[in-house]
Amino acid sequence: MGIHDSILDSIGNTPLVRLNRVIDGLDAEILVKVEYLNPSGSIKDRIAVRMINEAEREGRLKPGYTIVEATTGNTGASLCFVGAAKGYKLRMFCPKLTASPERVQIMRMFGAEIEVVDTEELLQMTEMKDSSAHGGVIEVIPRQKCLELEQSDPTVWWARQFSNPYNVIAHREGTGQEILQDTGGHLDAFIASVGTGGTLLGVAQALKAAKPEIQIHAVEPAAVPHLKSGLKDIPIIPGINDGILLDIVREQITDSIISVTDQEAINMAHRMAKQEGLFCGMSSGANVLAAIQVAKDIGRGARVVTVLPDNRYRYTSLEKYTT
Repeated sequence: MGIHDSILDSIGNTPLVRLNRVIDGLDAEILVKVEYLNPSGSIKDRIAVRMINEAEREGRLKPGYTIVEATTGNTGASLCFVGAAKGYKLRMFCPKLTASPERVQIMRMFGAEIEVVDTEELLQMTEMKDSSAHGGVIEVIPRQKCLELEQSDPTVWWARQFSNPYNVIAHREGTGQEILQDTGGHLDAFIASVGTGGTLLGVAQALKAAKPEIQIHAVEPAAVPHLKSGLKDIPIIPGINDGILLDIVREQITDSIISVTDQEAINMAHRMAKQEGLFCGMSSGANVLAAIQVAKDIGRGARVVTVLPDNRYRYTSLEKYTT
């Protein structure tokens, strides 16, 4: 592998691994891209380094600036990781209901300032009962805080993961191309949980350009069916949450939207550790469960690819399928 000039050079090129024991005799292939082997522990390293590099190239992010973001955890950790390697100040706004101690501590250890934002009153006002899904009501107040900081201080750069085009491009030019290369283009379907939607949309664009007939399936928590509802349960506020999720709905790239319950995702994550030795998080469990379902539907000889977005270390105090 040689000598890297920076830890950032080790992002990407994660292995594609065949599942053996959790597929229960399924006459098909399930391949998982082990994204938790990125240096900070999640797939979000890919978008963090790309968004920051492009902001620097375009002159929107300069030495001495502060990077801000609203985050449920993984993108925040990756931004803090990349920002630390590049020498930036970091300030993250985390919704209280999804701010797990592990993720908050990771960001703090990278040197970030963390503000945990109470969104419970807003959730009650909108009658939403769950905090599993990225992009919903729990994101509104943290994103508004980022917007206010950006507007009041010219040395603040807001990453805007939910609408930043380089979120999608990082996966279209990176993750998707790696999957095509490693499979030789021989795959029938791709599955991914939808948070910002960048992974699903970017990889789908890459795969469909090479193989138009490929199936694309989105996965989301059963308790918060944002995509299944057509985003009707999200208050669309321009500049706050009108980003990649809307693009997924408009482009109609999905063959189906699969709902997975919290407990189903947790159970499969446990099986992945105990039966495959893959120490992955809860969204990984949801992805694998959905991949098995899709493979059964396609039939004998199917090859289905999904991703393991993050590691299990981020769920030791709270096991929850959070996108």
